[in-house]
Amino acid sequence: MKIALKVLILLGWVVIGVAVNGKALAFVFDMGAGSSIDTSATNAALRLDVVQMNPDLDDIFFDLDVGQTSGSFYFATIGTTESWINRDDLQPAGVTAFVDFDSPDLVQSIGGSSVGFSALWNFFQGWNLEWMDPVRIVTSSGIDFSVDLSDVNHFNWLWQGPDGTADIYATVTLNAVPVPPALLLLGSGLLGLLGLRRRIGF
Repeated sequence: MKIALKVLILLGWVVIGVAVNGKALAFVFDMGAGSSIDTSATNAALRLDVVQMNPDLDDIFFDLDVGQTSGSFYFATIGTTESWINRDDLQPAGVTAFVDFDSPDLVQSIGGSSVGFSALWNFFQGWNLEWMDPVRIVTSSGIDFSVDLSDVNHFNWLWQGPDGTADIYATVTLNAVPVPPALLLLGSGLLGLLGLRRRIGF
């Protein structure tokens, strides 16, 4: 009986501990088909006029434990067809990515900044795109996660201009998940049974 009592105590506290700390809990992320990148603000600078989203984003899903990061997955290809760096191309311009999730059901915007560059009397020309991330998201249901898009760049030598593309990758990190009420109820119930056993002596 003493062994059974110890097991009951341990099980009750383990269940409550898991619930309170959010450990060993997971969430299944499912990407949607509506992701996009808005580069219209670059029209007055180095124009990023090539945007190709991953056509298979809607097929990507992954199960993460709290504190776990997904593997990087291909998000989009971005670039320019401009054939030469001009003065206005050296000014930064805004870029906005919209990351669509089916689970949780939301679209998250992530801002970025692109700029063209040249060196060695235009012998070396290219562009950079940096994202203002990772972006942390907490849904109304308590799912807490972060999204990170990879910074990218492209350059050419021999006065060939900045034209070219680069691939953007995304990663997702699960920070916390809400505690299922049933889990807290189970832990409380186990400890309640312990108290009842002591009171009536069975």
